[in-house]
Amino acid sequence: MKLYYDLHIHSLLSPCADNDMTPHNIINMAKIKGLDVISVTDHNSTLNLESFLEVANLLDILFIPGVEIETEEEIHVLLYFKHKDVSIIREFQSIIDKHLPFVKLREDIYGNQYTVDTQDNIIGSYEKLLLQPLTLNLKQIYEVSKFYNMIFVPAHINRQSFGVIGRLGFLPEELTDLTFLEVSKTTEIEFAKFLPQNRDYIFLHSSDAHHLWEINEREFFIESDILYTIFFD
Repeated sequence: MKLYYDLHIHSLLSPCADNDMTPHNIINMAKIKGLDVISVTDHNSTLNLESFLEVANLLDILFIPGVEIETEEEIHVLLYFKHKDVSIIREFQSIIDKHLPFVKLREDIYGNQYTVDTQDNIIGSYEKLLLQPLTLNLKQIYEVSKFYNMIFVPAHINRQSFGVIGRLGFLPEELTDLTFLEVSKTTEIEFAKFLPQNRDYIFLHSSDAHHLWEINEREFFIESDILYTIFFD
């Protein structure tokens, strides 16, 4: 069975996202667009995931909790939690907090970083700027993701800015068991020649939405057996 997806969406916790990117708004828009499975992947934070998990269960859409990490090399990586275990999400958040430098958010420059409850009410604002690298490099993030049994997906690999190929010029060999690579709709790099020739990857085409209208249409799909085996096994 085909499952139509968007696995790279930002909530209003990400400072570059609209303030209307709340749980109910995002999930209802995804349902209007005919999507079966979504993920919210805020910049360097999981703090809105618990609210999204509850609302997704209420509104009956398949939800994969995730986060977009910026490594020390300024590479963006999508990490997905295979099990909806809130304790693991919170433990991973503590690692982020430890390795996110204290650069105070300037709302007048970067925008807001709001946390919300299950009714879309703003309940807090994250003080440290989320749009900055952690003090963990790509290899360290990869190792942490393996420890927590997370899915590791290099983000928008065909973009010059923040893509692994744009930053390093290659896909590192130590990323040994990748299944997915995310490809941006806007191609800036002919990335295929930089990939190992003996590996087969599944390319994800998610939106990186920061506004409701940017969420994927019912266009890209993944077979249900692949999704359930890899994301929920």
